[in-house]
Amino acid sequence: MAVATAAIAVASSVYSGIQAREKADQQNAYRKQQNERALKSMQSQYSQLSGAEADARERSIVAGMDNQTEAMRRKSSINLMAAASGTQGLSVDSLLQGVRSEQGRNMNTILNNQEIELQGFRNQAEGIRTQTASRIDNRTIQKPSWGEIGLNAANSGASAYSGAGGSLGGGGNSNPQATMPRSGGWTNSIQTGGV
Repeated sequence: MAVATAAIAVASSVYSGIQAREKADQQNAYRKQQNERALKSMQSQYSQLSGAEADARERSIVAGMDNQTEAMRRKSSINLMAAASGTQGLSVDSLLQGVRSEQGRNMNTILNNQEIELQGFRNQAEGIRTQTASRIDNRTIQKPSWGEIGLNAANSGASAYSGAGGSLGGGGNSNPQATMPRSGGWTNSIQTGGV
């Protein structure tokens, strides 16, 4: 009976160990899959952000060129009108200075708007990075080694065997009180056939 109980305990312990290993493998596979999804999502979001940032830079370049073209057109018109009317001097210089000032203000506005837009993209990229970092699972999931499973099985088997009345001691005395000293010392154990 004690041997059967010990065998069941060993089998149960081994089965539990195998289940623990399988569960750890499944958790590791799931964690790896979730991390890969998070990284793919981050790459997709970065790709979209890069496209939007490139579009914003292109819009700024086009706006700057349009500003410069408009300023040159206005300067040409002023010079053409001045030449046609024979006007020169301070009035023409004043008109040209107004065109240059407006061109500079427009360019500053374009550059400021571009910087605001680019800062928004940097903030979005940092948000994507932070969100992805929070989704990445870096925990290490330990699975029991075969040695641990074996030791646990041996301990379970020994405990079950001992608990079922088996002896692991190697042929001891069937009357444990015979060798226990009493108040009279070792003489009582000698009388009962002990040491």
